[in-house]
Amino acid sequence: PYDCLVLATGAMAWVPNIKGAFKDGGKELKQGVFVLRTIEDARGIQSLASKGKRAVVVGAGLVGLEVAEALMVRGCKVTIIEYLSNCILAMVDDDMAQMMADAIRGHDVKMFNEYEVTEILGDDRANCVVAVDRKTKEERTFYADLIVIATGQRGETRLAKQVGCDVGNTKQIVVDDRCETCVKDVFSVGDCTEYPDLITGTPTVSGLGTIAVKMAMVAGINAAGGDERLPKGFLQTRATEPFGCQVAAVGPTSAQLEQHGIKPIIGKVRGFTLPDYFPGRKEIYVKVLAHPDDGKILGAQIVGEDRVHMRVNAYAVALQAGMTVHDFAQLETAYCPPAAPTMDVITIACEAVRLKLARGAAKN
Repeated sequence: PYDCLVLATGAMAWVPNIKGAFKDGGKELKQGVFVLRTIEDARGIQSLASKGKRAVVVGAGLVGLEVAEALMVRGCKVTIIEYLSNCILAMVDDDMAQMMADAIRGHDVKMFNEYEVTEILGDDRANCVVAVDRKTKEERTFYADLIVIATGQRGETRLAKQVGCDVGNTKQIVVDDRCETCVKDVFSVGDCTEYPDLITGTPTVSGLGTIAVKMAMVAGINAAGGDERLPKGFLQTRATEPFGCQVAAVGPTSAQLEQHGIKPIIGKVRGFTLPDYFPGRKEIYVKVLAHPDDGKILGAQIVGEDRVHMRVNAYAVALQAGMTVHDFAQLETAYCPPAAPTMDVITIACEAVRLKLARGAAKN
């Protein structure tokens, strides 16, 4: 018996239907094949990762790229195989992802995009990966001493279903702004749940630690008799830094917005972290996505070498507050030659959108 129940069952690594990935067609991965979800998974990978070993990483999302970098640092010869046309496309647009792809290849890591892994060969232990080029249908074999499958996750919802909780279209547990399920006094948090995206309103699976912590705080307070609420939607503010390339984003990508019938006005600029005349400045690219009707900021993506995540946090505030590019362009940012330029690139990107909007209005 319980007064309140909080389901924080998390998620499991998802392995696509790859022939030969499991022992004898069962549920246990073949020797030499790994996912990365637990400490035990990490230890298993670590036990095989050494100088000169050939490692294949299946999937070029956030986890896949960070695993690839860690294997590279340990001296492995790393190959990444990605189903989509570029890496981290769930995070940023293709043009921004290409900068990460260039950084990957600049570290002597091979990456093959638009390849589908169809089979893992090896009797007792996996020794190679078979993949098919999705364009040419040409089959290619990649020899490997270890294989890491990083193709996403699926929420652990079995207990929730037994309790009677609703599971949504994302196959995750549906919760309200109190983190409560459809079953009274049963709450759920983290990777096993879905919650609306603030910009599109669509139920979304996060998988981000920041959001899991926010949900845990809300559910804990409410389970103890309080009345705490989540925001009406999440922004999915995210960042990563493999291969010396910092990438951060907030809000939907262009493709995700277009799926919801919005063709954003885009401002993309190249700038620097410090004034032109000051030594040590780093290049930075900023891309802002705004609504074509009113210039409301819908998303932002940043790629660079220094303090990228701090800049995307400013955009997160803007999205949370419903600011437009007109509002944000007037933001008063700090100036100090060793630390920041007179006009930060984040405001200049919004100026670029304002110009496009003004030209569009003039044509009409």
